[in-house]
Amino acid sequence: MAHPPPPWHLFGELIIVPALVRPRALGGVMLASYTSGTLVYRELIVFSHATARGMAVSHIYVDDEQSLSGGREIWGLPKELATFEYTRTHFAARQGTTLLEARIRRRPGVLPLMIPAPIVSEAGATLGRARIKAAPALVALDVPPTSPFARLGLSGTRPALAGDALSLTMPAPRS
Repeated sequence: MAHPPPPWHLFGELIIVPALVRPRALGGVMLASYTSGTLVYRELIVFSHATARGMAVSHIYVDDEQSLSGGREIWGLPKELATFEYTRTHFAARQGTTLLEARIRRRPGVLPLMIPAPIVSEAGATLGRARIKAAPALVALDVPPTSPFARLGLSGTRPALAGDALSLTMPAPRS
């Protein structure tokens, strides 16, 4: 499948849910809906732990074949296809069975915030940047025992960061 060349410019909204994962490491998830820009798709990123260079992505799911192809070929990301339900109060990702469900309580974003989006992979290093209008959120995650990342212990209710007016730029990796 052909995919657009970098840089990718994506616009929409996201929810970042940090969590202590097993065995006692900082991890979490990012739930995103890119509604315009280079591509339009939904995404679930699972972070298994933090490193000195950023968060380690253990699982990443998208609902668009161009995003899947570009993520793998350009940035070396382990993207897989899934189906999504996404509203401002509910998120679900499925691959036949449920991977994750989230109930989201949030307010509209108002605080301007820039978030670095580093990727380090065999493809090289990329430093993307995201701008959002941020607000606090409360997210109840449900990860069934059959989910491939159930061992991380992400289920539960956690404080989160909601981001409206997302503007994300992902340049090509530098080797």
